[in-house]
Amino acid sequence: MDILIEIFLEIYLELMFLIVPEEKRKRKHRIIVGILAIVELIGLFALLIWGCYLIEDKKTPWGWLPLIGVIVLSIAQIVTGIILYFKRNKRD
Repeated sequence: MDILIEIFLEIYLELMFLIVPEEKRKRKHRIIVGILAIVELIGLFALLIWGCYLIEDKKTPWGWLPLIGVIVLSIAQIVTGIILYFKRNKRD
């Protein structure tokens, strides 16, 4: 089970970092975007943990809202990264 979670997280991080610009961009810009991506990932994990806490410990259905938010934001980020990746490779 640990291997599956590790593989899933590795794939997610790869797809998430497709948004980070390539070496053609300024180094300062790449660092800022990378930091923002890491902060968003930490925020998504916090929402995930909070939602699970509300559902499991508090037994409230309001915990589904943070979980749905995590899913929507993750899908939006991955789709944006894939679109930007194909646009960058199309230009080359």
